[in-house]
Amino acid sequence: MKKFNKIIVIIILTFLINNPIYAYSIRNHLINMSKNLVETIGAPLYGLFVEGPKRIKQAYKYEVYEREKPEKRNQTKYKLFGLWRAPGEEAKAIIDGSVDSVKSAGNFLKEFISIFFSD
Repeated sequence: MKKFNKIIVIIILTFLINNPIYAYSIRNHLINMSKNLVETIGAPLYGLFVEGPKRIKQAYKYEVYEREKPEKRNQTKYKLFGLWRAPGEEAKAIIDGSVDSVKSAGNFLKEFISIFFSD
C-alpha cells in the first residue's frame, strides 16, 4: 500500500513540475492594470447603482414577505421597517464598492511596480 501511495505522489509531482511557468510580459501587466483601473473607478458606481438597490430589494422582501411567523407577514409596521432599512443597505453597498475600489487600486500599483522589477 505504501508503494502505491509513493507512485501516486511521484506521478502527481511530475505533472506539477513539468508544467511550464512563464512570467507576465509587459503587455499582460498593462492589461491587468487597465482592468484594475476600470474596477477602481467603477466599483463605487456598481455599489451605488447595482448592489445597493439589490440589497434594498432583498431587505424589503425579507421584512415584508419572508418573516418567520406567517401571521407577522405583510403588516404595515414591517413595510415601514423595510423602508427604514433602505438607506443603511445603500450605504453598506457604497462602502463595499469603495473597499473594492481601494483593493483594485492596490492591485493596479502592484502590477505597475512589477513592470519595472520583472516580476
